[in-house]
Amino acid sequence: MSAAVGSARRVVLGLGSNLGDRLGTLRAAVEALGADPALDVLQESPRYESPPAGGPPQGNYVNVAVLLATSLPAREILVRTLAVERSLGRTRPDAVRWGPRTIDIDVLWIEGESVAEPDLEVPHPRLCLRAFALRPLLDVAPDARDPRTAEPYAALPAASAPLRRLDEV
Repeated sequence: MSAAVGSARRVVLGLGSNLGDRLGTLRAAVEALGADPALDVLQESPRYESPPAGGPPQGNYVNVAVLLATSLPAREILVRTLAVERSLGRTRPDAVRWGPRTIDIDVLWIEGESVAEPDLEVPHPRLCLRAFALRPLLDVAPDARDPRTAEPYAALPAASAPLRRLDEV
């Protein structure tokens, strides 16, 4: 990674796919993130399958969290994740809010950082409610805390909600 030692912090991205080759698309997204010299991919969570959260009737999602180390600002992390989405065929804005998609990459958490901008909110605004995002995050960052409250994410009800791991099939 090109960041100076000590200036990097942990970042967790949540990736999801429910169209096409879901696992292949997630693998390609992680590879694309890892090819960025400013993003050091440290760990991936297990894959989980979950029903969609809202939107029209659609297939289940496969979700994974990726732990990164980077010194990039939050806005630049978002720019780079959107570029990976575009490279894998996603166009924004989506035709249907919360509709099916080949790839969705969200900035779930940045260690010690809170961001509130019109198109970027970190921690992700629904992280605490969504087991499909929270559980994978805790797989790669079990000590993660909400930067606004210092509450450990592991103490939230969604952290223990049932979720189907794909390697347990």
